[in-house]
Amino acid sequence: MTREESRARNALEKVSNKCRKQVAKGFGWKQNDYLNWKIASGYYFSLCHLVLEQVELSVKPYFIDDLWWDIFEMPENKQAPKSLRGNGAFAVPSVYLKEYVVFETGKIPVYTEDDVVAQWENTFNHVEADIAHFLSENPNPDSFCPSGRTNRLYDLMMDIRSGNLDQVQARIELSKTNRIGNFFRGPKGYDYEYIERWLSDHKR
Repeated sequence: MTREESRARNALEKVSNKCRKQVAKGFGWKQNDYLNWKIASGYYFSLCHLVLEQVELSVKPYFIDDLWWDIFEMPENKQAPKSLRGNGAFAVPSVYLKEYVVFETGKIPVYTEDDVVAQWENTFNHVEADIAHFLSENPNPDSFCPSGRTNRLYDLMMDIRSGNLDQVQARIELSKTNRIGNFFRGPKGYDYEYIERWLSDHKR
């Protein structure tokens, strides 16, 4: 990348961040740095804008972090800014839904601020349409656990939510047998250990 190209990217990023916040607000989204988020119908939707050219939409049930933070003994996180659910170090990873192209690399030097606003308005219109479609197909957050698209911690929290505590223990034992690693470590051990202590307390 030439120095001129780098300067053009940096300039567009600054304009883009400002315009994204402005446009996102009109669609009911909040913004914190690279992250936008929205809570709708019991779901936490997040848009991650880590690469200038594109943005990624993900989702998870809103309750899933509250449940995990109770188990992980970090209940204070439930009172933290909602952005923590999208970019926090101890948040449950979301489920990827879709990626959107916002800017074309070859046009980066020529985008005007009006162009940037138009690109974001177009993107958010598509995002809103896709969310509406998603909600029509997945109206119940309690049952949103699509096979092959989630992660181990997500699956464990959904099993706990649905009361499948024996399944939770079986998943943990299988992970240990296969030496599958953990997501998080806290003062009292790894996440599996926190979950097993929670299971022990709730099975009494």
